[in-house]
Order: sequence, then structure tokens, then C-alpha cells
Amino acid sequence: MICLMRPPNRPAPAEWDEMICRPASVAETAVQILMRALETGRLKGRLPGERRLCIMLQVSRMTLRLALQEIQRLGWIRTVAGQFREVLKPVRMRTGPASPPRVLYIAPSPIREMEPFFVLSLDYLREILGRRGILLETEVRPECYGPNFRYALKRLCAVNHPDIWLLGQSPRTMQAWFQSHAYKHVVVGSAFDSKSHSSVDLAHAATARHAAMTFGRMGHQRLAVFVRDSGLAGDQHSLEGFLASASGHAPKALQVDAFVHDGSPAGIFRSIDRLMKSNPRPTAIFSAGGLQTVAIMTRLAELRVRVPREMSVISRDDDPALDFITPTPARYSRPSEEFARGIFRQIERQLKVREAQPRTSLIYPEFLPKSTLAPPPAG
Repeated sequence: MICLMRPPNRPAPAEWDEMICRPASVAETAVQILMRALETGRLKGRLPGERRLCIMLQVSRMTLRLALQEIQRLGWIRTVAGQFREVLKPVRMRTGPASPPRVLYIAPSPIREMEPFFVLSLDYLREILGRRGILLETEVRPECYGPNFRYALKRLCAVNHPDIWLLGQSPRTMQAWFQSHAYKHVVVGSAFDSKSHSSVDLAHAATARHAAMTFGRMGHQRLAVFVRDSGLAGDQHSLEGFLASASGHAPKALQVDAFVHDGSPAGIFRSIDRLMKSNPRPTAIFSAGGLQTVAIMTRLAELRVRVPREMSVISRDDDPALDFITPTPARYSRPSEEFARGIFRQIERQLKVREAQPRTSLIYPEFLPKSTLAPPPAG
């Protein structure tokens, strides 16, 4: 959030009143969203249970109860025998849409299990949408990512009719399904076909190219890239960008060993063990994942490989855990607020335009050199 600052002890002009930032708490944002849903009839009769409302709003139960207490104080709902909450006031007659705009985010796992970067991004997005009266809901549907995804997606769309779908961690099959059914959607991540989907993601290919060039400028000739076999376009773009940059390095192309693993610590350890048996052995590693980097550094320490003296390391993703490793890994800092604003701009555009043309929004991270970079060992 960008706030207008003024010198201390100097009152702001009266015309600035509407421009000064007054950040709302999560509970206040929840009250605004729920009130809009009550006023327009989106929520009526009996309210859903607390667990369901927490999932819809992506807030804690304590935050939800604070919001419900305020709404009850305003006379909109009442608690019946401590069992459920009932809506009291009738729906206001309004011109325009019968309900506030709804955005529904599909995820394969609960928000609390996501990387901190995505959790923060969704928090920022919820705040931005809430200030505009747009409801952000979440559906955790692992079955939509499995082999029977067609049936699962059909059932999901039969009972949910949001204005915009947000596709989180979406494989190629899910993206193609939403495109074929002409549902308005935004891919939160990289789209496999950028001409068919609006998407918001980090510039993974550019980040990977920068990492390869960084190693090359330091004198490394043999590199390794570690990437999870996730089926996600972002990981695929990272691998392709790193390989392309290494092969085009001047005056001599860099050699790259690619290690694709299952994402488990054991799978990463096995890949490191294979790397150590290479002859000649790579002297630099590009890791396409934050927690993956933790596993790589752990295994290198167990094998008594000195970082960065014998092996340089760059992590594509930032993660709070990386600050607790010695030496601290070089990585790319991902801006959660900018990512959330990028998603909002895509949502706003699709709400305004009946048939918006697909558009890709790329967010460029900032490189943090830290302590795991050094020239290759002599000889």
C-alpha cells in the first residue's frame, strides 16, 4: 500500500481527507464483505456454519466471530439457541446486480499449507477486493487436480457460479478445461498457453536466465538445475529459461545437468548424491524452490561440501526458512503486494469487459546475492 506522507505537526489539507490511507483490520474487511452479501441477498435465511464461513473468507475463527458480533450488534442477524445464526433484515431492493461480484479461488490444499508468499498474496488480495465490495471465496478441491478432474470440475461449477474463477497451482488439464467451457478465469501462476488464458505469475524464465548468467560471469562452466516434477508451467519455464541462457552464454556455452525429482526430501537427497558422482562435477546449483533449497543445503552439509567455496547456490524462490541457514542462500525476493495487485488488475479488467482478451502479467523479483556465491574452485 502506498500512503501519502506529510511532515509531522502539520495538518493535512481538507481536500486530502479521502486520499489518506486508513488501513482496515481483517475483521473490518470481513464485516464489509458479509454486510454486502447480506444487503444483496447473497447470504439469507440461515448463515453457513463458522467453519464454512472461515473457508469462504479465509480468516481465522476468532476474526470471523468478531465480524459476526459486529453484524449482530447492527441488527442484521441473531443467534438461535446457540445452534445457528439467522438473517433478520430483508434484502434491500437495488438496481444493478442482485449480488456483489464474487471471485472463487480453487486450491489443491488448504491455504495454511501453502508457501508464505502465496498466503500473504491472498491476504493482500482479499483486502483489496474487500475495499471494493468484492467477495473472495476459496474452494479446496484436491479431486479437481487428480485423474477424474473433469467430473470433479463439472460438479464444482454446477454448484458455484462466481463472476471470476482463480486457478491456483493449475496443471495443463485444468487450464484447458476452463478454456473449453468459456468460464471467466485468471490463472494464478504461469499459463501453458498465454494466448488463451489471462495469468499472473513471477517471471520464472527471466529469473532462471539471470541465475545462469550470474554463474557464467563468475566463471562457472558446469552447472546443475534442480526442479520438481510438478506439472506446473512455472517450473517448466524455469528449466527452459536456465537451459537456454546456459547454451547461449558467450564466449562458450555452459554445460548443465538437470535433476528432476518428486519434491520429497529423499528425492532431493538422491539427486544430490547423483550430482556428487558426476565427472566432472558441477560447481554451481540453481534450485527452483525455496524449501527445496533447504534440502539441498542440508545434504551438501552432510556430504561435507563447502558452500560457496566448493559449490555456489542460488534459490529461485524466497522462503523465511532460508534466513536460518548458514551460509544464507542467494535468492530472488518475491513481492507479495505487487503480486496481489497484479491479480486484482486482471480481475477488475475481466469484470469490466465482457470478452477481455487474454493478458499475461509478469512480476519480476529482486535478486539478493547473500552468501552462497563464489568463483569456482581452482582446478
